[in-house]
Amino acid sequence: MIDEIKRSDTPKDHLINEIIEEEWLMFDQVENEGGRAGCQDDAWTFYAMRYSQHSAFSEKTLESYRQDLRQARQEGRNLLTEKYAYMMEFTQPDYFDEKLRPYLPPVSSEKEELVDQIANLSLRFEREFQQAYPAFAAAGRPLTGTGGRDVSFHIYTIGELKTYSVRTLRYYLEDMRKTADERENTAFRVHRTTAGFYGYQTLEEAEAALNLTRFAP
Repeated sequence: MIDEIKRSDTPKDHLINEIIEEEWLMFDQVENEGGRAGCQDDAWTFYAMRYSQHSAFSEKTLESYRQDLRQARQEGRNLLTEKYAYMMEFTQPDYFDEKLRPYLPPVSSEKEELVDQIANLSLRFEREFQQAYPAFAAAGRPLTGTGGRDVSFHIYTIGELKTYSVRTLRYYLEDMRKTADERENTAFRVHRTTAGFYGYQTLEEAEAALNLTRFAP
């Protein structure tokens, strides 16, 4: 990944950049049924999305996830491939059961419970954000469902969380719970950072611009 893309403004940025570099190498190696996807050559968007996500979490959580990535690499596993495979449990369940489940790491009952808690809390946070900034939210993935062109936020989240270690999931949930009763929950933090990547100074500015686009004739 080109260094000019990377941010270096906060104490966490070096750690985040190391994580995204590991993820980008894995993403580049994901094999799709229809051939290489265009997004696999779009380093800027990948960086903007992943940076926005990771920047909302603590260094303890990020360090644990970096360890997950490094361990997976040492074991010859690709966590990005596994993420997309886990999504297919919902989007193509028969194919998943027959072709993918036997080759994926087993998910323990403890991990299933943590993933369920985090995914549900994440969905609640996204709905709170949707109420505050409907135009911005409408520009992203649908929140739930298994049909349509885009994988829903809920399914995407579950797929990704299942690639995390139990240790990382515990830290991740702890971070989220700290913001659960605040106006500035992790969804707001993620989307505010994303808006900044696209040149907006505030979420309000992004919402106003997207509203104009949304209702333009």
